[in-house]
Amino acid sequence: MGERIERVVRAVQQLLKDLSVHVREERVVNYLVTELHKGRSFDEILADPYVVNNTDAEDRARLLENPEALRQIEDKIAEEFSEYRRMIQTVPPEAD
Repeated sequence: MGERIERVVRAVQQLLKDLSVHVREERVVNYLVTELHKGRSFDEILADPYVVNNTDAEDRARLLENPEALRQIEDKIAEEFSEYRRMIQTVPPEAD
């Protein structure tokens, strides 16, 4: 009977650990998205103490697999290209 209880306790502990990891990861993703909206670069944000203290190298690599983080990065890239296109269109053509 004692072994059964130990297995249940271990299972509950693992479940709680997994839940806390997901909550922490979700908070880091929210932070990442917020900072991207402020115009900061992804690399710069990954070096922030908040991100470093709440993730390990594997977690940070996994952030790139998160759909919300990817969507925000894609939006940021599209925004920068759009701005670049506007700049090019406003430059008068050079005379030959």
